[in-house]
Amino acid sequence: MILRALVIGLLLLTAAVLETALFPALTLLGYRPDLLLLVVLAIAMQDGPMSGARVGIISGLLADLLVVQSPVGLSVLIHTGIGYLVGVSRPYLAPDSLSAPLALAFVTGAVGTAGYGIMASLLADERASAEQVVRAALAVGLYNMLLAPLAYAALRRLSDRFPVRGPASD
Repeated sequence: MILRALVIGLLLLTAAVLETALFPALTLLGYRPDLLLLVVLAIAMQDGPMSGARVGIISGLLADLLVVQSPVGLSVLIHTGIGYLVGVSRPYLAPDSLSAPLALAFVTGAVGTAGYGIMASLLADERASAEQVVRAALAVGLYNMLLAPLAYAALRRLSDRFPVRGPASD
């Protein structure tokens, strides 16, 4: 269990490094994907709501610490909520479906980005207009949907190698 937590931590750290170092050069419509949210989504789909929320807290904090101008806590709120809600919806999705993870990747990317933009504007952050938030939400959702098969394949391999065991599993 501790080894699995370390591996998930390394996965989050790798996603953060890729998101900040590689993907600014590989934008889609001027926006980069939210890899940390994609990791939260994949873990919540695989392990359930509690694991999704736990990983969402860590990934949200990591995302907040990487963005200097934003208040700490916005990404924590968004990632934790999405991780929990995706984990709760897991029993209602077909386990071997290809369309469910792709649709969830698009929706969570779009909702996460839009939620972040809305929450930031409620806190008097006037850097982005409503039009920019919608454009960013759609671009991030599309980019996350394109990268979702890679994230799910990596996480399935991780889950097979380091399964959740004991009372901590959801």
